[in-house]
Amino acid sequence: MGLIARFKAIFQAQANKAIDSLEDPKASLDYSLTRLQESLRQVSQSLVEVAAAKRTMEAQRDKLAAAVVHYEEQAKAALEKGREDLARLALERKQAALARQAELEANIANLERQVESLKTTQASLRTKVELFRSKKEELKAIYDSSRAQLKVREALSGISEDLADVGNTIQRAEERIRRMQARAEAIDELIASGAIEDVLEPEADDIDRELARLARSEAVEAELARLKEEVVAP
Repeated sequence: MGLIARFKAIFQAQANKAIDSLEDPKASLDYSLTRLQESLRQVSQSLVEVAAAKRTMEAQRDKLAAAVVHYEEQAKAALEKGREDLARLALERKQAALARQAELEANIANLERQVESLKTTQASLRTKVELFRSKKEELKAIYDSSRAQLKVREALSGISEDLADVGNTIQRAEERIRRMQARAEAIDELIASGAIEDVLEPEADDIDRELARLARSEAVEAELARLKEEVVAP
């Protein structure tokens, strides 16, 4: 090894020793567990919010279903009184309620998929937290034992400081790899659950709105004719 390479190796070893003296592996493990627990808390909170939004939409859908029945009864009553204009108005409102009800059904189905995805992610993260908690305590015990053995062997063998630095560097690298692997696994779980789709459909343009209005108008005329036959029939 050349002189420059030897100086570089010595300098790197001293730098790593300084960093390692500031870095507590046990504190790093505790911090990683805290981050995992925070991720689990965020997923649980998202699950509550999405489930609440789903319940709100379901309540709106149920109200619209009741309104559809009510508008149908209003149309029949208006025809019995000879008020075709009122019957037409009631049927128009019925068609609008049916259209809104269909939109809500699509949004509810989308939210249901999100709820199931979040439940799966929550269960997976909860398992990950428990496993990491158990592994953390195991690594702490191994670290303390290894550190104690290293000090004893260094004292008994009179090992040089340079070689001791090499051993510490290997040990610190192993601890850091374990933390990085745990963090990577946690990130994979969060990425798998992070894709939340927009529950609102894009707003239609004026042509789509006009076509929808014409479709509702045709439906109103068809239902008006049907109700006339029911009212006139003995």
